[in-house]
Amino acid sequence: MKPNIFIFFAFPMLLFFSCNSDDDSVAESDRSQALLGQWEYESIDSNTAVDINGDGTVNVDLFNTNEIRQCLKDNLTFFSSRGAEEKGAFSINENGLSCGEVPAFQNVEDDRYELIDNWIIRFDNRNDWIIVEFTKNRLVVDQEDFLDDQDVVITYTFKRS
Repeated sequence: MKPNIFIFFAFPMLLFFSCNSDDDSVAESDRSQALLGQWEYESIDSNTAVDINGDGTVNVDLFNTNEIRQCLKDNLTFFSSRGAEEKGAFSINENGLSCGEVPAFQNVEDDRYELIDNWIIRFDNRNDWIIVEFTKNRLVVDQEDFLDDQDVVITYTFKRS
């Protein structure tokens, strides 16, 4: 009798814990619509330690260190639609902390983009972003770049703001 009781209680528990709740994930077919809106940096990491600011210290964490100026980490990223037959609009906006070159709340970068195969964000004027993770409130992308005299992959993690 004991094995039957075990199966009676254990099997439903196994089913419960084995189910993966992906309620937050964005289906590939919905990515172009889910991308639209305002995003802010949550983290910026490099796959190789770099010294961007020239202080002699190398880091892979570019967000929680002094490698990138705070006024740049404060910027907001926007994706918007321009119509069914046109590429989307991409912009980076100077948020409350201006770096001085552009007044607060003005665009520091404008570009056009398209979503290729629901995995690649291809821009007209910047390197492609490869989508690593996409949920309703989080976007993680990889971008190949050349920093500190070496090829690196930068991982940007954004949260919806």
